[in-house]
Amino acid sequence: MHAGKYLPGLMVAFAALPAHAQQATPTPAPTRIPPPTVTTIPGVIPERFSIGTPTPVATPVATPTPTPTPAATPAPRPAPVATQAGAAPQAAAPQPTPTPSPLASPSVSPSPVPVPPSAPVQPPIVATPAPLPAPPAPAQPWLWALLGAGATAAAGLALWWFLRRRRPDEEEPVPAAEASAAPPLQPRGPSPVLARPVPALAPAEPFQIGLQPVRIHIGEREVLIDLELTIANGTGSAADAVRMSFAAISASANQDAEIAGFHASAQLAPSADPFDLAAGGGGRMPVQLSMPREAMHIVEVGGRPMFVPVVAIDLRWRGGLSIRRFSADFMLGGAGQGGKLAPIWLDRGQPRGPFAATRYLPAAPAA
Repeated sequence: MHAGKYLPGLMVAFAALPAHAQQATPTPAPTRIPPPTVTTIPGVIPERFSIGTPTPVATPVATPTPTPTPAATPAPRPAPVATQAGAAPQAAAPQPTPTPSPLASPSVSPSPVPVPPSAPVQPPIVATPAPLPAPPAPAQPWLWALLGAGATAAAGLALWWFLRRRRPDEEEPVPAAEASAAPPLQPRGPSPVLARPVPALAPAEPFQIGLQPVRIHIGEREVLIDLELTIANGTGSAADAVRMSFAAISASANQDAEIAGFHASAQLAPSADPFDLAAGGGGRMPVQLSMPREAMHIVEVGGRPMFVPVVAIDLRWRGGLSIRRFSADFMLGGAGQGGKLAPIWLDRGQPRGPFAATRYLPAAPAA
């Protein structure tokens, strides 16, 4: 009885809950619906009557934290509301007899649909501001002082270098020490001129002798040489008892020794007669000389035989109370060009002129 009295009120109360829920302001956060709770009313058989009413349970709403970059937040899905299969049963009018109230159709409670877990909320990214560069420290006073000192030193060095380069040209004159009074200069006579030594002139030869070959004949046993001799007295005084000696030798490596030996032991020919020459006087005479063929020194030049005869002349005279001597030597040959002699060739038969003679000066004997 009492159960039938309270049943309509309970149904109205439970029906008002969804309407109240619809009027409530929807929250953006998803709502998790627990399974329906079965409420049993006393005096009602549980097998025949049960009211399943979903009781909304408030779920803590995650408050989104603003981040520098927008994060995608899943939109809350509306929680599925369990709908009853049929309309609510009308309450039976109370009867004087205990008549069971019409049973409400059992409502099928849908299984709760699992809500996908929301994406994990990322911790907010806090932008750390980059440190600003420190403002430049004000220049220290000692730095300016150091720069000023360096500039002053550089200027001083440049000035010193400039003055150093100009110093050799702008040296201040040093006052010279007072010179002591010098004695008056006495006039000097003309300085003596040193006379240059005059080279000693060779003493003039006392006689001038010339020799001209006329004929050279080569025989089987001897060589005959015909000459013409000229002589002049250059002593400045008369030359008495002049005697002359001649010798014909062949030029060789020992010719100087042979000439010196002849002049050391010259003997007068028995046929040479002495003669006198007045001062500045002279004359001409023919001379014939012979030389053994064996004494000839034959030299081959280019495969041709040749020889060069040498005539040695020794002259002695009396000057005052003494006997004086003079000698002259000549080389004979064919007349060549430029005053040179040509050798006498022996492969052409008898030599033919013209012939010539040149003065020969033997080397002085070693002391």
